[in-house]
Amino acid sequence: MPGIIDADHYDRQKRVFGWNQDVVSASKCLVVGAGALGNEVVKSLCQLGVGQVGVLDYDSIVPANLNRCVFFTREDARQQRLKAEVLAERAEALNPDCNVTPIVKRVEDVPEKFFSKTGFTAVFSCLDNLGARLHVNAHCYGNVPLVDGGTSGFSGKVQVVQSPGACLECSLSKRDYALLWKKYSCTGTELELVDPKMPALPTTTSVIAGIQVNEFVKIAHAAAGKAQQVRVNVLTRRVAAPVPEKKFAFPHASLEGKYLFYNGLTASFSVLEARKRPACPVHPA
Repeated sequence: MPGIIDADHYDRQKRVFGWNQDVVSASKCLVVGAGALGNEVVKSLCQLGVGQVGVLDYDSIVPANLNRCVFFTREDARQQRLKAEVLAERAEALNPDCNVTPIVKRVEDVPEKFFSKTGFTAVFSCLDNLGARLHVNAHCYGNVPLVDGGTSGFSGKVQVVQSPGACLECSLSKRDYALLWKKYSCTGTELELVDPKMPALPTTTSVIAGIQVNEFVKIAHAAAGKAQQVRVNVLTRRVAAPVPEKKFAFPHASLEGKYLFYNGLTASFSVLEARKRPACPVHPA
């Protein structure tokens, strides 16, 4: 529909001052976990027009997923279809501009170099398992920005992990480590009885996933700004007149090095500093 102002799929977001749709469309993201947060994160990434999205999950859909997973149906649960495959299929139908690829594996079974060699713009941790989240954290640190999200009932948190700042493991307590040890038997097998399911609401999921994707928007634009500055620096050494830097035009203070906590009961947000632990096993001093 040429000439009609509303014909552009991305017209409204392009109207955000400083928006660069080319940067968003060229991005490549990995979503680890295709449950509640994963559904919402993938939905938003596709609505934004992110070019490539990988969805990593090994699990099947069950009826208990349906109160907060927008892409899953009762028939999917009846057939026990794989979460990653259904999410990828439905997300591509939402926006054919996006290439959504299912990766049906446990995150622990992904090759070690997967996170560092695949060229991701950002990785989203959408997991309800602390052990798996720490695994992703360790493999992303120093390689790719990690946007971690978690929810429990009316509460949620978001943290952005990038080197040389604090990582997820920096804030673990002795109690957290004790629970991790308790979760596994002496053979290394997970014990579901000591890992009860968390309370979950679709409202909290939507809020936390939205913040996660919003952090990606800032990460992608900031990375493009740095690349632009490198090109400018090279060019100014070759020409007489300096080339002005193209800056990211709207405020983009990241949650990198911070911990955002959301309380849905009080409709409040708290942002705290995430301190780097000198003895952290992920990045020892």
